[in-house]
Amino acid sequence: MDDHRDLHVDGLKEETPPAERYIVLGTAGHVDHGKTTLVKALTGRDTDRLKEEKERGISIDLGFAPFTLPDGRKIGVVDVPGHEKFIKNMLAGAAGIDFILLVVDALEGVMPQTREHLQILDLLNVQKGIIVVTKTDLAEPEWLELVQEEVREAVRGTFLEGAPVHPVSAVTGEGIGELREAIVRMADSVRPRESSAPLRLPVDRVFHVSGFGTVVTGTLIGGRVAVGQTVEVLPAGVRTRVRSIQVHGHPVQEAFAGQRAALNLPGVDKSQAERGSVVAEPDLYQPTRLIDVRLRLLPDAPRPVPHRMRVRLYLGTSEVFGRVSLLDRDVLEPGDDALAQIHLEEPVVCESRDRFIIRSYSPMWTLGGGSVIDPRPERPYRRRRESILAMLEERERGGPREALLLEVRRIPGRTVDELARAVKLTKEETERLLEQLRREGRTAVVGPSGGWMEPAGIGRLLGEIEARIRDHYRAHPYTRFVPKAQVLSQLEPKLRPKVYDDLLNRGVEAGRFEVRGDRLCLAGYEVTLSPEDRALWDRIRKILSDHPFNPPDVDQLAGELRVSPGRVLSLLRYGEEQGAVVELEEGLFMTREALIRAKRLAEEKYRAEGPFTVAMFRDWLGVSRKFAVAILEFFDRSKMTRRVGDVRHVSDRPFGNEHGAGSNDGAERG
Repeated sequence: MDDHRDLHVDGLKEETPPAERYIVLGTAGHVDHGKTTLVKALTGRDTDRLKEEKERGISIDLGFAPFTLPDGRKIGVVDVPGHEKFIKNMLAGAAGIDFILLVVDALEGVMPQTREHLQILDLLNVQKGIIVVTKTDLAEPEWLELVQEEVREAVRGTFLEGAPVHPVSAVTGEGIGELREAIVRMADSVRPRESSAPLRLPVDRVFHVSGFGTVVTGTLIGGRVAVGQTVEVLPAGVRTRVRSIQVHGHPVQEAFAGQRAALNLPGVDKSQAERGSVVAEPDLYQPTRLIDVRLRLLPDAPRPVPHRMRVRLYLGTSEVFGRVSLLDRDVLEPGDDALAQIHLEEPVVCESRDRFIIRSYSPMWTLGGGSVIDPRPERPYRRRRESILAMLEERERGGPREALLLEVRRIPGRTVDELARAVKLTKEETERLLEQLRREGRTAVVGPSGGWMEPAGIGRLLGEIEARIRDHYRAHPYTRFVPKAQVLSQLEPKLRPKVYDDLLNRGVEAGRFEVRGDRLCLAGYEVTLSPEDRALWDRIRKILSDHPFNPPDVDQLAGELRVSPGRVLSLLRYGEEQGAVVELEEGLFMTREALIRAKRLAEEKYRAEGPFTVAMFRDWLGVSRKFAVAILEFFDRSKMTRRVGDVRHVSDRPFGNEHGAGSNDGAERG
């Protein structure tokens, strides 16, 4: 599975049927208690692959091996290091484990890393396991009985309480057969992972193979992956197509949730797929630097956790630094739990209900762990707010229905397929729950693509659209219409354009808005000028009419009239909506009547003389090149003229209300 010398690219024909049960077995225990030797006795493979591991006789990094069941099925075995210096490697290996072999040396008994590994597995919500007492060939029977009793006492109150205890000797083979049978029984009792869920594979190893490129390995904790499939490597955000796949060292066309797999990812640099990265379905998972969590400290944690404490967080196969923001207290004491936000120094990829571990920054002690409530909260929360605490507790308690509502609320307008992937349910289950919620008045369909929203969210967003329009009116008191795109850009959460249009139509039907092309306004809203501004507007119109083809700009008008440029611009915007003036370029307006005259002149000359240059148009109008260029570029944007090289052709397009015509992207000055 992880030997790159066996990696093939072409001729992959073997496929793994999705009906199989795929699971991963892990080891845990103190250093030098015989985990690697035990794995070799069970699988025939030595998982110590590094030169330093061979020389020192201890595991430093993760090791992997396939375990063959009597019916021919293979399960993945992850052998983790036991030394306290390599706990972070152990934690990377624990991601994706379904059940565990807790290994205890018959001579030494329960040791510090035995207890720490057990605590970590408990915090990670591993729920099944077998206790293995090794090196029984070196222990007296009476002593062996004492050690087994010590182990049973040590696991009391944990997920391993009442677990079977198997004494074995990897040297003589004593008890290995019985242990194999126990592993088979436990493997059959493990609930398989969901292959219909979105693809997610936390990377625990990456290497480069000459001629093939980057290869990553990990356990598929959800979904499936196939040769040729497009995947995204996060948080780097790199996309590629899977060139080849291996499972247990054999090429396959597809790998499924619960399997350990090696993926050949062409075009991805090793630095973009380091341990802690995630291979995922594109556009579904988003890296985050802020997570809402339920945090629990171990009863024997060596120290409490104060607000804003810097910690090491282990989530999936990643290790990142972060600060704990306690939301309802100043200090979290050992044995207690609390709602918190963790502000991370590097992005991670996770989902709700993912488990994590925290350790102190220095010295590195395991303090506790917990579960993710919201992997992408909208913002940091203010502390000691009852509404925030109640909201997080509701999300934490929620089952599939509440998780679905959370996703509907997070990104309004998502389709059934998108929601199904987000909550990791089948499309049929998602449709059934959405329909239940719709009948209860808690969801509604919006948009032509059948997106889903909360009815309360619809009302809130209609109110927010109205508020953004009123904000525009306050800033621009003499404009009636607001660009639709402007309002859309100001909405939170962000809406898809088709969902936005559906909401606007609802607002129109309810008599709240009017929509004119790409603009909208409040229904019944009219602009009324004050007497003073009416008089000022009349003076502005006269000045522009007196200089039809070479009008003064906003600043020049303001200087001549001795008023602020803002006031002049506001009245020009009013005139633009009334159809009296047109903005040629930023800050330069002409009367509509003058532009119509210029267009007619261009049409007449074009019919008589053919295509014309800027200089010819300038001479016809009797203005400077500056104004000739501004007028022609406006005509170009409005499709009334077409520039070909240095000349213009006139189209048959009539002069209309060109409010909002394209941007000034021509460049003919100089």
